[in-house]
Amino acid sequence: MLKVSREVDLALLLLTDLAKNKKSVGLKTWAEERDLPYRYLSKIAVRLKKKGILKSKEGREGGYRLGKKAKDIKVMEVVEILSGPVAAVKCLIGEDCECERFCSHKSLMSKLSKAVENQLSEVTIEDLC
Repeated sequence: MLKVSREVDLALLLLTDLAKNKKSVGLKTWAEERDLPYRYLSKIAVRLKKKGILKSKEGREGGYRLGKKAKDIKVMEVVEILSGPVAAVKCLIGEDCECERFCSHKSLMSKLSKAVENQLSEVTIEDLC
């Protein structure tokens, strides 16, 4: 089953909220208002900040904001940062597969993975707002 990780789900919630509000948001307050795990969100935010998706400022007027325009942040970029490449089966990302010598559906799985990747590459944070 292809599955969106909890990290990606929470990241998309945060990013769309930041895009809608167009101002800095204190992550702890944001998490508490939504009854979401602050420590988990802060780890996600740090990873997105390292890749330029988020910016942060400390202090009274501080918080997180988008590091670039919402229209320039592709959902696929967020997925890759937090979950790695999209693949329906592990052999498509170079991992060993015990079924490789008799597999008859690798090309189907490859097409499926590519279709998902293409869809996620077309959708931006702005589109989700």
